[in-house]
Amino acid sequence: MSSIEKTILVTSGITLEAPALPVGRARTGVWAWILPALLFLVPLLAYFPTTFHDYGLRDDYSNLREAHEEAGKVLQFCASQARPIYGMLLQATYGQTNSVQNLQWMRFGAALLLGALSLVSFRSLRGFGWSFNTSLCFALLVALVPSAQVIAGWAIGWPYAATALLAVGAFFVAEGAMAPGNGTRRTVAQWLVALSLMVVCALMYQPSALFYLVPLTARLIADRQADSQRTFRWLALHLGFVFAALALALGVMSMLYAGGVFVRSGRVAFETHWVTKLGWFLGQVVPNALSLFVLNDDNGRDRGFYLAGAALAGLILIAGAVLEWRRRGRARGLLWSAALVGLPMFACAASLVASERYATYRTIFAMTAVLLLFLVASVARLTESFDSGARRLVAAVVLTVAFLTAQHHAYALLAVPQGNEWQLIVDGAKRVQLPKHPGDPKPRIFAIASSPADISTATIYHDEFGSLSTNSEWVPKEMFKRAMHDLHPGIANIDSRYEFAEGYKLPPDQHYNLIVDLHRLRHFYTNN
Repeated sequence: MSSIEKTILVTSGITLEAPALPVGRARTGVWAWILPALLFLVPLLAYFPTTFHDYGLRDDYSNLREAHEEAGKVLQFCASQARPIYGMLLQATYGQTNSVQNLQWMRFGAALLLGALSLVSFRSLRGFGWSFNTSLCFALLVALVPSAQVIAGWAIGWPYAATALLAVGAFFVAEGAMAPGNGTRRTVAQWLVALSLMVVCALMYQPSALFYLVPLTARLIADRQADSQRTFRWLALHLGFVFAALALALGVMSMLYAGGVFVRSGRVAFETHWVTKLGWFLGQVVPNALSLFVLNDDNGRDRGFYLAGAALAGLILIAGAVLEWRRRGRARGLLWSAALVGLPMFACAASLVASERYATYRTIFAMTAVLLLFLVASVARLTESFDSGARRLVAAVVLTVAFLTAQHHAYALLAVPQGNEWQLIVDGAKRVQLPKHPGDPKPRIFAIASSPADISTATIYHDEFGSLSTNSEWVPKEMFKRAMHDLHPGIANIDSRYEFAEGYKLPPDQHYNLIVDLHRLRHFYTNN
């Protein structure tokens, strides 16, 4: 067993003694089973506390109701943002989910998909000629970055990982179409399949569709002896194909909007102020993608550590580019540097061309993975002169930090605060006395919505880590109805049995049988 294999097993909390096998082929056969299991197991273990915690997120409650009571509304909403297939998938999965507790299986599916993405990434990198150690490090880390933490922590996030998997598949189909010796019919068929996959990805979740660039980047890094002109032509063909697929998906949606099938959201708009958009990209998006272990925070908490993490990653990338230039020559150095600057930007193209400026982790998964490839490759080159013990220590530290921070962030900043909100709502719903007879007066409930000051974590970032669901004019109502439904599953139209009102302040001169004060969330405060 290699040192890196031992390190990763220890990091994952697994104690495994390699079996005494008489021949190398038998040992290889055993690892053919152990490695896939390990790649699936790491995200499952990292996100296990989050997966099976009892909670939902703001969209979960409305999606649950609409999937059962207003069939098609989830699809219409997602399609208004040019993601109709995403809407179909949510409608199908929420339609099969009858309680908040069962959302755990959607999160479990997301963790499995992240494991599948790790396995596909590992085999892809090995196929391109990456070493076993670097391939395995990247495959494990890509499932533990902040973007993956959000995907694993949100029930609505599993299609994001599915989109990334399909995009990787589209790349390899396109690669097959470029292979020399294909007949015309076979080449055309493969291009059509690749195009179909990419259009489907774009109609699911555009930011994750750009995960197509991850295997492309991995091959570019590994192909160190390739002719520069041929590599530029290969890159141009792939990037042009991605652009064409996204444009086709946009054309499809434009026709559906024009035909009145779906109503276009105002959020589907293109950026017009490119100078300030570039400043936003460099100042917010790039640091988020580079600082893998320290989260951004709206209140500036740990700002120094966050910027230091991003700066350290940037320095490693620059050092890797310089080393590549010195060892492989000017042409290779220029190609590496251009790819290091251009490919992450292209991987964030969906956010760059959109008029919105909301630097969320869920939208930068592809960009983070592209930068992570350059980081892993740069570290591998920079530590080539280290002895095996030092390299083992580097791997152990990085993987341990990644595993523990992923587990902590997902649980303490997603599951726990959202679970606190859900528990307050459930506790209130348990105290409701429903009328026993049709003429009996209905109980009147008022929910005092939470405010930003009521967060129960020290860290909060946008609508993701540490955020509140009940800081809204509509979410408490959805949550309360879901709690009543879960407590009384046999009663149809449960909301007709009570009167519910909500607001940021309790109305004067009004009588309510039950008051759910969501300001109490501040009492759950932890310094996480």
